Amino acid sequence: MTSNTTSPCQQLPWKDTAPSQVDVAIVGGGFSGLVALVHLCRALSSDKFAVIECHPRRAPGVAYGGCDDEHLLNVPAGRMGPIADDMGSFHRWLETRQPGKFRPDSFAPRALFGEYLTEFVLNEVARSGAHVSFVRGAVIDVRDAHSQVELTVVASGDASHQGAHHQTIVAQCAVIAPGVPASPAPWAHIQRDVPPQALIADPWESGSLHGIDPDADILVLGSGLTAIDVVEGLRRAGHRGTVRMLSRNGRLPLPHADHGEPPLSMTKEQLAGSPAKVLSALRAAARQRMAGGLGWQGVIDAVRPHIPAIWKSWTASERRRFIRRARALWEIHRHRVPVQVLADITAQRRAGTLLVERGELLALKSTVHGAIAASVRAPDGVTHVHVVARVINCIGPAMDLRHTIDPLLGAMQRSGIATTDELGLGIRSDDDCRLMNANGVPHQRVVIAGALRRGDLWESTAVPDLRVHAARAAATLLAQLAGQQTKGRN
Repeated sequence: MTSNTTSPCQQLPWKDTAPSQVDVAIVGGGFSGLVALVHLCRALSSDKFAVIECHPRRAPGVAYGGCDDEHLLNVPAGRMGPIADDMGSFHRWLETRQPGKFRPDSFAPRALFGEYLTEFVLNEVARSGAHVSFVRGAVIDVRDAHSQVELTVVASGDASHQGAHHQTIVAQCAVIAPGVPASPAPWAHIQRDVPPQALIADPWESGSLHGIDPDADILVLGSGLTAIDVVEGLRRAGHRGTVRMLSRNGRLPLPHADHGEPPLSMTKEQLAGSPAKVLSALRAAARQRMAGGLGWQGVIDAVRPHIPAIWKSWTASERRRFIRRARALWEIHRHRVPVQVLADITAQRRAGTLLVERGELLALKSTVHGAIAASVRAPDGVTHVHVVARVINCIGPAMDLRHTIDPLLGAMQRSGIATTDELGLGIRSDDDCRLMNANGVPHQRVVIAGALRRGDLWESTAVPDLRVHAARAAATLLAQLAGQQTKGRN
C-alpha cells in the first residue's frame, strides 16, 4: 500500500547545491513559501531568490505532495486561488483540464491542486525573469550578519548529524515558512521491543504504508482530518481489516454544509468578550440559523474573518482555557470534511470495519507472533489491550514549540532571534509578519509566513488565510528592500 500514486506533470527543479548569496531566502517550499515567492518575483524581477526545503515531495508541501489522487481538499475549488484578488484561478485551471467536472463549490482532489500550484509557480517565475534556486536542504540556523541574514544549510536528512556538510547562504532578507513541525510520535517512551517498521510516525512519507497485510488490524492515533485521510487512503488501496481510531476526545470532524446556502455576516462587536461569551454567541447564532432551515456551518464561516482579532483580545489564561476546554469541539466544527467522505466513514463504522474510540494509549509491546499489543485506558479507567499489525501516528502538528526538537526553531530560540508566544503555539511576529526576538523587537529583515504564526493569530492553516499572510510577509520585505535602495542612492 502507498499514500502516493502518479506524479504531476511538472515538478519544481530541486537541487542539492545552494547559492552563496541571494537577495531573498525562503525557508520552506510549501504553499506559504511559494506564494510569498510569487509576490516577490512579480515585484523584483531582476533579483535572486533561494527556496530551501528539507523534504521536497512530488508536489508542494505535505498537504499536496503526500496525498493520493483521491484525497480531497477541504476548501471549495472556487476559493483555492493562491492570490486573494483571483480566488477562482484554480477552478479556471480545472476547467481547462476537465471541463464541467468540478463546480466552484466542489471539493477537488488535493493532488490536482498540487499540480496546479507547481505549474502556477513555475509560470510566474518564468514570466518574471527572476533567478530562483530551489534547494533541497535543511536550514538549521538563521543569524544576523552585518546588515544581512546568514542561513546555515545542511543536506536534506543530515540536520541532526554531527559533521554534516554545511553550506551558508547570505541574503538581504528571509522568509521563514516551514510550517509547524509534527508532534513527536507518542510511543517514544511507552513501546517495548516493537519492530520499527510496525510504527508509522509519518503516514505521508513515501512508502510508509507499504507492506501491510490487507486483512490486518490497524491502530490509528488521532481522529481528525489526517486520520480520516489515512483511513480513506488505506481503503482505496484495498485494505479490508479493522481500523481502530483512538483519540482523547473520540470525535470526528463534522461535514461541510450543503451547496448553495447563503452566507452569514457577523460583526466584531457580536463576538466580543471571553471564550465563554464568544462560544455562547456562536451557539445562539447557530440555533437561529438552524431554526430557519440552514446549516450551522455558516456561523463558523462568519466568525473566521474576526478570529485573529478575537484571539488577540484574549489574555494568555483565556487562550489556555480555550485550548484546554473548547479546542477539540472547535476543531471538529471548524476543520470539516466533504459530505461524501464522512458518508463513507459512517458506512465503515456501521459495518464494524472502523471503530472510533476515546481513550489514552498507555503502552505498546511486541507479541510472540510479531504483532503489537496496544494497552489503552478507556474514560472509565478500564485498560483494554488491542492486538494490531501497525500503529499509525495521526495526531497532527506539535502544540508546544518551546521544547521542539526541530533544529531550526530550536536554534532560533536559543540564540534569541526568535521566541514563542506564552503558550508555545507558534513563533512570535508582529502585524507586518516581522519576526520578533526574545525582547519583543521586530526584525527588519526576517518575516514569518504560514502556520508558525498560529500563536499570534490562531487561524493560520487554510489557504484563504495563508495566501493573505504570504502576501503581507512579501509586502513587508518589499518595503524593506525599497528602503535599502533609497538609502543606497542617497
